[in-house]
Amino acid sequence: MKTINRLLVAAVAVAGMSTAVITGAHAATLSSTKVELLYGYNYKRGPGFSETDEAILTIANASGFTWGDSYFFLDVVDLDDRDGTGGIHLEWGPRVSLLRAFGKPQWQGLVKDIYAIVQADFDNNSFVNKWTRMGGLSLDWNVPNFKFVKTHLQFRDDPTLSGSSVQFNLVWNSGFRISSQNFSFEGFLDYTSPEGGGNTNLLIQPQLLWHANKSLALGVEYQYWQNRLGIKDLDEKAPQIMGRWTF
Repeated sequence: MKTINRLLVAAVAVAGMSTAVITGAHAATLSSTKVELLYGYNYKRGPGFSETDEAILTIANASGFTWGDSYFFLDVVDLDDRDGTGGIHLEWGPRVSLLRAFGKPQWQGLVKDIYAIVQADFDNNSFVNKWTRMGGLSLDWNVPNFKFVKTHLQFRDDPTLSGSSVQFNLVWNSGFRISSQNFSFEGFLDYTSPEGGGNTNLLIQPQLLWHANKSLALGVEYQYWQNRLGIKDLDEKAPQIMGRWTF
């Protein structure tokens, strides 16, 4: 019952955010929602940072509006394992196009658009319950053979740590075909500077997916997290299998 309650709370939070965004922008010009199920190996999240396997449910939405766009995702990780790191992680990041705000069209050069971005991250598990706030600038890039390439540079404030940090994000998606089959190479990179006496940490998650049709995709993801959570020499190298449904 506790697990169901937590899932309901998380679902309500996601629905509330999406409703607020859509209401404030009147109508979305595009929207894509995906549900992913991943099973990974060798996460260093057991007792004493021992290796463990985990199942992760991800719900994500990307929406475009006349003024910019919005992206959020919710990770649900082993909620029944509350003595470990089971819990939820949610990120929400709306962006406002500075070009469109001043009546300018998107550029056709290397830089496609410039955005102001704010982001809120929420973590809840047996160790922490916190909102981390971020804000800065974001760029969309025109890169041949890529559906999109985005970079974000933001100041970051973790309320459980002293001081602040800077986070750089790279997000990409490239589709390609082999014979008559559709594939994609997707993923992201997060680099965060030290905060509160911690260390820099680097998180990379590339994905290779086979798209069986417009909705179903199957593939693999590899997670490399150097100095996870700013803890020196705590490195995760976790291969994952995944399935995705997009609607």
